[in-house]
Amino acid sequence: MKKIIYAVLCALLVISPFAVTFYRAAVEIPPQYDGTFLGEFAEKHERLKSTDDPKIILIGGSNLAFGVDSEKLAEYVGMPVVNYGLYASLGTKALLDMSEPHIKEGDIVVICPETNAQTYSLYYNGESMWQALDGDMSMIYDAGIDNFPKLVSTLPDFAGAKNSFYKSGNKPKASGIYSKDSFNEYGDISVERKYNEMPGNYDSTTLINISTEIIEDGFVDYLNDYAAKAERRGAQVFFSFSPMNASAVVSTKEQKREFYMTLGESLDFPIISDIDKYILSPAYFYDTNFHLNTRGAQLRTALLADDILRETGVTEYVETVKLSAPKRPDNYFKDKIAEEDKNSMYFTYSKVEGGLSISGLTAIGKQQNELTLPVSSDGQPVISVGAEVFAQAKNLKKIVIPENTSVRNISNRAFAGAQKLAGIEIYALPDKLTVGSLVFDGMNSSCNVYVPAENYGVFASDYFWSGLMKYIKQIEQ
Repeated sequence: MKKIIYAVLCALLVISPFAVTFYRAAVEIPPQYDGTFLGEFAEKHERLKSTDDPKIILIGGSNLAFGVDSEKLAEYVGMPVVNYGLYASLGTKALLDMSEPHIKEGDIVVICPETNAQTYSLYYNGESMWQALDGDMSMIYDAGIDNFPKLVSTLPDFAGAKNSFYKSGNKPKASGIYSKDSFNEYGDISVERKYNEMPGNYDSTTLINISTEIIEDGFVDYLNDYAAKAERRGAQVFFSFSPMNASAVVSTKEQKREFYMTLGESLDFPIISDIDKYILSPAYFYDTNFHLNTRGAQLRTALLADDILRETGVTEYVETVKLSAPKRPDNYFKDKIAEEDKNSMYFTYSKVEGGLSISGLTAIGKQQNELTLPVSSDGQPVISVGAEVFAQAKNLKKIVIPENTSVRNISNRAFAGAQKLAGIEIYALPDKLTVGSLVFDGMNSSCNVYVPAENYGVFASDYFWSGLMKYIKQIEQ
């Protein structure tokens, strides 16, 4: 009996600080992340709860936000659609857990995570989940009791950041397309995306490995348990695939086949899609290897509609011939080039689709204490930065990324090896700079990344940069 009382007292001691912190973060401080990309989650969750008719529920990351026309899909299949896809950083488990209580009889759930190790696992990001919950904290009741430890452990940091934004009056705000305002009433990104925006047509920081290596132990069992619960309520659960940029796929045919066969044999519910049909031309993508442009989203919608209709016994075919890939203008990346950039003399380059990539430093560049990324060189835009390009700069202490930069992509480990590097100043908005999660790996441990104070909240809410905020500080005025 004494042990039970002791255990209860210990639990209360743990829960009490949590309750106080939660009350302050949830009730006393107004929402701060409600205008961000993750701020769309409250709208998606409400649509899921309020759509009573038998419906299509799409579960996955941002491949769905950027990759489906829900209104058109509803027209194709004759059922309302809830696009519950948002952000892979939340974790597939988070979206499964949040959706499960609201599955109803007659619903069709289609699970289609991005093809990588994080989303094919039970990964759960508590900090991102708090930001998603910020628009409506009552959603926490659907979060799942087994996720409580991760939510408890990340609450203090979330509450501290939220309070800091509130006190400063500078709440997180998104730049470019990664904003709540970019979503339509169905939960789709509705901003027109004409062309592939990636240098070289694919993101080299997130290559796609279609192999059994990415399937974490326990993940398939979790999917099967989820499907069993849904089926007991009279719903059907299907598995499909994220669209994948063909130029980013590094798997062999044998690896891909083994992956497809192993997944099919392990799941207790049907895979409805041919994986090869979802490996698409780079011309259909937008700014990542999983995000489609507008034409790509139209094509993927038609493919998914075909898969659902076929699995439910309808043989009517959705026409896709007219959805040919858009061709990007040859001078697409050259629109901001004026006169030759004096900073170009310090760098060496390699040619990539649409411009130049920084590949290293010239002899004089290696001697500099400070370097500013060039906008252009020899009439070509400088649109990307390769890995470890500053490694031979023995004197380099400062790197500047100017506001007018033409750089669109910074590779993983771009700043590795520069032993004296103390600061990286970024004056460009984050929507101009796609980065991988390992962009600062190998960087001098005492180096900080600085952004203008008015841009700090923009970086904190950005799709690519929000997970890198431990490196980022505000430039003191």
